[in-house]
Amino acid sequence: MDIYSYLNDKLEASPEEVFAVINDDRQLKNIFSILKDIQYSTKGKRAKGTKFRITLGVREKTYRFRNEIIEYADNNKIIMKTRLKQGVITTLFNVESKGEYSELTVKSSIESSVGVRMFVLTAKPVVKSVMNKEMKKFEEAVISEN
Repeated sequence: MDIYSYLNDKLEASPEEVFAVINDDRQLKNIFSILKDIQYSTKGKRAKGTKFRITLGVREKTYRFRNEIIEYADNNKIIMKTRLKQGVITTLFNVESKGEYSELTVKSSIESSVGVRMFVLTAKPVVKSVMNKEMKKFEEAVISEN
């Protein structure tokens, strides 16, 4: 079940410029105001098999999630799994060159054997509101790096 979807097909930056920001944890924490901490339990930070824990602060609440990168293609794609009580969230972050622009896609969906419809219906509007603002800040940071 989809939780979040974002597309910008006219991002004025190359995939390399986008990933320069993605691969910098310090910048990510500065850009995404909800991202409070990232703790790695593996040596690598951006590779298949990387495991880490993120701490988010959303609307005066703190959330901690365990994540694993299940696919990583430098300057192109990251797919990660986030484990929750309600199920597993899969998030795709994809960047493709489209001539003088890049196409940036972010999609999150939840898989669960337990009924998560109510969780998604409750969380989806909050996730969309918060993440759309954060993604605009991310895009501005990428463009300002040019």
